[in-house]
Amino acid sequence: MGGMERPELLPDCEVPARRRRPDDFVKTCLTRLTDDSLADNWRISSLHACSVRGGSAMAAASFVVETGGPWHEDLRRIARASRVGVERPDFTYAEYTVGLCYVAATKDVPAGLRHRAADALVHRADEAGYAEARSLLPKNGWGWLAGAVREGWAVWTSHLFVADETAALTTRLKVGQALAEHDHPAGYVPDSLERLVAHPQAPSADRLALAATVARRAPADSVALLRSLASDPLAQAGHRMQAIGLLEGIDLGEAEKMRALQTRLPSGRTARSEHREAVKRAERETAALRDRETPEAVVARLESTIEEILDDLINRGSADWLGDQLDNHIAETDWEGVAQDIADICGVARAENLFSSLDLLEVLTRIRYGDDPNPNPHVSGLDAVGDEEIPRLVRDELDEYVQQEGERAWRRWQALIGKHGWNEDRLEELDDKSIEVNQDLTDAVRQKTGDHLRKLQQHLVWELWPALTSAARERDYAGAREHAASARLLADEAERAEALWRETTVHSFSFDPLTLSWPRDVWLVLEEWQSARR
Repeated sequence: MGGMERPELLPDCEVPARRRRPDDFVKTCLTRLTDDSLADNWRISSLHACSVRGGSAMAAASFVVETGGPWHEDLRRIARASRVGVERPDFTYAEYTVGLCYVAATKDVPAGLRHRAADALVHRADEAGYAEARSLLPKNGWGWLAGAVREGWAVWTSHLFVADETAALTTRLKVGQALAEHDHPAGYVPDSLERLVAHPQAPSADRLALAATVARRAPADSVALLRSLASDPLAQAGHRMQAIGLLEGIDLGEAEKMRALQTRLPSGRTARSEHREAVKRAERETAALRDRETPEAVVARLESTIEEILDDLINRGSADWLGDQLDNHIAETDWEGVAQDIADICGVARAENLFSSLDLLEVLTRIRYGDDPNPNPHVSGLDAVGDEEIPRLVRDELDEYVQQEGERAWRRWQALIGKHGWNEDRLEELDDKSIEVNQDLTDAVRQKTGDHLRKLQQHLVWELWPALTSAARERDYAGAREHAASARLLADEAERAEALWRETTVHSFSFDPLTLSWPRDVWLVLEEWQSARR
């Protein structure tokens, strides 16, 4: 594996690289928390401060307190004294990843904790996590991996380090020796170890030591390593013969082949000359490739990335899929269908990576186009406040609606009997009218709550989301973040509206006509009807 640049984003963590380094507040809190020379009240206050800040700061403090090591018991004592619930963390996967970055990047935190955080990053994000860890820890201080492997941890991190051509070769050999001693599964020799044994610039004595270590631990697994060394003219002749000697005790046939090969190998001087020429040729090819990477090609790739992010934002809130069956599900009183539609809407509006995508888009467009000609003050996702007019509906409005519609229905009936008179059986007429009014009210209320859900979906896909993506395309990132904040408010309203709609689908609504004022003759009939119903 060649050296990797620090990734702009990590897997399942859409926080940009510039925001994955701790600010002064977090650095101070983590440093004080882990400093056993300070009084307990300072350390407890630091843990409380991380808890109040929450998110990645609390994730970092939780990792510090929970991670095993010589500091563990002391930090657990501080956690118990603080009564901060580190065992019941309240942070997301992405926030925990950023918290690991905070610990690894804080210079005054004990080195062992920083190393543990770096290893945890690698386990969460593989090669991207390794590149992140390399950017957060000192470049030349990775010899600790050898001790970690011998203690039984950081094995995968060590594999990536040994394969990293940008790391110091002497340190890679030191860590490789620890990997060679490590008890890998039978028949498995890591690729990184094989490449290190075959490394043309490594001293052949170190290469032999690696192969010999594997031979002592797992003889059958060392055959390929010993054969690689014995057939390499860059290795010293004495070291090649020692490798053949080790092979004789493992695979006599392979040893005889390697011994016969020695007479056909070029001299060490010739081999080194050929190797130097190959290195120069590779450098020339790399330089030519770099020259072919024109500014126009870089710009085109940057513009393509910007378009991909914009297209992703547009597709997230597209009317082609987001809640497109909501109308049918409401009409069919399909609780599960409506619940899934609202979950989709909330998932888009509350996506953790929405604000970080806007942040990344802002960074890339500034790189591509320079300073914005109409710069807006930067507003973070946490500070953005939605100012959209979100459709709203509460239970009190429904009750008022029932009152208004019920009164309107009975007043229409009053006008009819005033014009045409009563039916022959007045009480039966009141029964029929009451059933009709109450059924119409129930249907109307259900229609109203269903229409409210439809309005929310339509407002999101036809107004709010297009406004967000339009602002992002026009590089108005403050406006885009405000629209994103409004989308979260809409998601909150959608959940309340769904609960209200569900309630109306299982409840009937009624209106008591005796709550209205009536002419005396009508009132008497209504009272008689009410008494008969009891």
